[in-house]
Amino acid sequence: MADSHDFKTAKTGQNQWTSHQRWKRLGTSSRGTAAGSSLASGNKRKTMLAGLGLGAAESEFYRRFLTRPVSTAEGVGASMGLSVQEACVVAERLLSLGLLAGSPAGELRAVHPVLACHPLLERAERRLARQQKELELGRAAVDELAAEFGMETASSLTEAEVHRGAAAAWSFLERIAATASASVQCMAAAGAAPGVGETSDYTAIGELAAFAARRGVHVQLLLLESIDILPSLVDGAHTMAAAGVEIRTVPTLPVWVFIVDDEYVVTALDPADNQAGIMVARTQGAVAAAADLFIRHWRGAAPLAAPDHETPRDLMQKHRDLIALLADEVKDEAIARRLGVSPSTARRRIKDLCREFEVSTRTQLVVRACRMGLLD
Repeated sequence: MADSHDFKTAKTGQNQWTSHQRWKRLGTSSRGTAAGSSLASGNKRKTMLAGLGLGAAESEFYRRFLTRPVSTAEGVGASMGLSVQEACVVAERLLSLGLLAGSPAGELRAVHPVLACHPLLERAERRLARQQKELELGRAAVDELAAEFGMETASSLTEAEVHRGAAAAWSFLERIAATASASVQCMAAAGAAPGVGETSDYTAIGELAAFAARRGVHVQLLLLESIDILPSLVDGAHTMAAAGVEIRTVPTLPVWVFIVDDEYVVTALDPADNQAGIMVARTQGAVAAAADLFIRHWRGAAPLAAPDHETPRDLMQKHRDLIALLADEVKDEAIARRLGVSPSTARRRIKDLCREFEVSTRTQLVVRACRMGLLD
């Protein structure tokens, strides 16, 4: 049993800790092998008590008291590997919450969980209600800001506008993801989307597409067949598909195009430079022409292959083989025979590779592949 001197010493040590440090330490660790194994054995139950404001050590301390009619802070603390000081601090905390009854320096008993935890549950419910109210207010504030922004934007709309530079282009794409109400149709040509610097990663544009799809917008996306050059591109496509984006692939696409709600069209300002910016057109003729172009490509496109059809690694190896043949200066007819395809298909694959790697000649393609580590 801890005597009054022990408890006074504990109180002195307690004053040297801040409340945050004390509970953080006792809630996340304890000394001794017995305490470590015990705390690890009931993680799921401790998670539930954590929702009532109890740390791991406090939860275990209370549980051990529940199995004993009467005990002491020192005795239970010793079974957990806690010092007298640490045990008294935990006991005082549980006493203040009504989970224990008695004297910290003397005998203690556990209060029945239904009686003891009911006030804690009520407190947690009030806290949750406050958080829910704050969330609702925050959502209302966001809607208000969006409405104000939309009014300002609508007042400045013109039949055609240009947004120059990568930042302006990307900002407009974010606006599409946030404000599209019914549909977005996109043709993703070679290279990165307008405003995106990384050409081998769909993460940024994929997050916008997935966000729009989760909002209930019908997103249709045309990708190049040559995305199978890099596993990251294939993985990005499947991530978007999992979020609800409808994806098909085609051999070629002329330029990045977005058709939003059948109301306006966004195109890359320069197909060869995705950092140049974008152009927005709101005329019926522009929207109709872009929609017709998209539909023509969409009808002839192939659905995105399921992940288990052929792995990105296997597909990338085919491209490595093709680039290796180009490095050896093998003729098109011989390349076709080696790959088991027609000469025209072999030439198309080479052309697609050049477009995807953003080069204009086969020599440049081989050099770029070497720099990327695709050739041994």
